[in-house]
Amino acid sequence: MRRLAPLALCALALTALEGCGASYTPSRNTHFEMDREAEIDDEDIRKAFEARPQMPAGAIRLAYYTLDPDVAGDLEKVLGTLPGVTSVYRIPSLLVTGQRRLSEGNGYPYEPPREVSLKKLRLLAARANTDVLVIVDHGYRSLGANPLIATTALLLPVLFVPFIDTEVKGYVEAFVVDVRNGYLYGHLSEEDTRGETYATIYAKSAKEYADEQWIDLRMSLQKQLVKLVEDERARKPAPSTPPPPPPPGAAVPLAAPPAAPPGASPVP
Repeated sequence: MRRLAPLALCALALTALEGCGASYTPSRNTHFEMDREAEIDDEDIRKAFEARPQMPAGAIRLAYYTLDPDVAGDLEKVLGTLPGVTSVYRIPSLLVTGQRRLSEGNGYPYEPPREVSLKKLRLLAARANTDVLVIVDHGYRSLGANPLIATTALLLPVLFVPFIDTEVKGYVEAFVVDVRNGYLYGHLSEEDTRGETYATIYAKSAKEYADEQWIDLRMSLQKQLVKLVEDERARKPAPSTPPPPPPPGAAVPLAAPPAAPPGASPVP
């Protein structure tokens, strides 16, 4: 029993270190591009300048794609509360990257990157007959250990020295795009840092801080999305530009003669 006690304490310390140096980057093998460089030409630039906002003033059908499948349920609730939104459709990873549901977020570093482009997401959103596309990314990073970890070679320091870094730096980012013409309604972003740089094995873990952090990031994203949608729905359409005047000296087209009254004989 005396030999088992130190082993049990070591196991406790190792459990506290589980996940040290964690970087939560879901869909790490997914390479997202707003537009692939090989597909961009002058015509794309011209269309981008000519695109105009056309968010419906009435019912809005919304599609979304998230790079973090673990928060998809929370995002669907947030997007469903936006002003005017009557339906929310999640674009599945299977149609975008070929990933099946149970393999989402479980890619390996040696796997080739999977391309995700804005045009492909717009096409899938159009097939679902939606008006607005929202693309969301979320992740966080925690170092896991601080320089005091060098003092934990012995057993007792592991139990009392604050060698764990539970500080979590997280973010959420969203792009709101018009499905029909690719007009960018807004780019929303929020960051948050919380936790302790020096904590013992008895303190709150980095994962607990990350879960609390996501709640605040989600609420902030919801407020930003509500304001964006309200502003767009209140936007007045731009007045139509009248045709330019004819150049000086141009011949003025002759007006058609007035119609003859009923029963009148034609003029020779």
